[in-house]
Amino acid sequence: MGIKGSSTRQVFFMDCKVPVENVLGEIGKGHLIAFNILNIGRAKLAAAALGGSKQVCTQSVEYANTREQFKLPISKFGAIKHKLAEQAIRIFAIESAIYRVSGLIENKEEEMMADGKSFESALLGAAEEYAVECAILKVAGSEVLDFVVDEGVQIYGGYGYSADFPMDRAYSDSRINRIFEGTNEINRLLAVDMILKRAMKGELDLMGPAMSVQKELMGIPDFGNGNNKLFEEETKVVANMKKAILMIAGTAVQKYMMTLAKEQELLMRIADMAIDTYMAESILLRVQKLVATKGEEACALQIDMTSTYVNDMVDRLNVNGKNAINAMCEGDEQRMLLMGLKRFSKMAPVNTIAARRRIAKAMIEANKYPF
Repeated sequence: MGIKGSSTRQVFFMDCKVPVENVLGEIGKGHLIAFNILNIGRAKLAAAALGGSKQVCTQSVEYANTREQFKLPISKFGAIKHKLAEQAIRIFAIESAIYRVSGLIENKEEEMMADGKSFESALLGAAEEYAVECAILKVAGSEVLDFVVDEGVQIYGGYGYSADFPMDRAYSDSRINRIFEGTNEINRLLAVDMILKRAMKGELDLMGPAMSVQKELMGIPDFGNGNNKLFEEETKVVANMKKAILMIAGTAVQKYMMTLAKEQELLMRIADMAIDTYMAESILLRVQKLVATKGEEACALQIDMTSTYVNDMVDRLNVNGKNAINAMCEGDEQRMLLMGLKRFSKMAPVNTIAARRRIAKAMIEANKYPF
């Protein structure tokens, strides 16, 4: 055994005998375990970031309620209300995605153990099955924490930089999460790469739906039925966001084929579209279940969060989609794809200012993150 390094110590084991009963997995395939442990670590990092985000959000509300300007608590001002509400909306969205992925992994574990797999094999197999989702959680969770902390510093003002107040430490600690467990850039690229590899192996049909979307572009748009049922608009928007991703990813595969891995800027835009869509669908699915259990009136603020979040995500998808299309295409093909993107990123108007005010009001009255 040797020890190497100065400030960072590394321990190397040489000719170290390991009892057979202590061997993890198969000899010579340790890298598979290492990769799957990364998947589990990414999901756990998102959960840790969620806890930090909730704490910082509560501290932001408490400070906004006690800090006065012009003889009023700053929580009375619209700009601060917007910040508090946006903190809560993003926290609720990432929590929804964490619940969703955790449930999927747990169900897969139970399914694999029922088929005779050991707990260890089932855990690693489930993590591998949902490796894409774990990468999404890692990126989204760390970036939500960064956003919440950054807004917390802004709410605290000059005190946000003081070691006597909590935002100073939170700001420093949050930054590493975008590097841990693979940088967010690597995780974005990995998420798209894993999807494409599964498609190439025949494990996932990507081109079939992509071609269906291409055909849909030539048809008559769906203008809706005007019923305005709860979540009807959001459900349609999320479905169309998926179509936008298929349209752009399918075009990218056709154009670049084996060299697509080199088009990192393009892959990053597609990854962002996928992350935003997954997050939007997660909050929608969660609040649909909440409404079914508790009723619309009890879930009014969660409904506000869902409509606001989906509205913002579809706008972000539109921007990323335009950048991707403009990088790939010109002329008639570019115009057709941009028209398709416009069709797939439409949403009925949402009064997000009023929705955020209602969300912030509940936070200010509770003096904490209350959801």
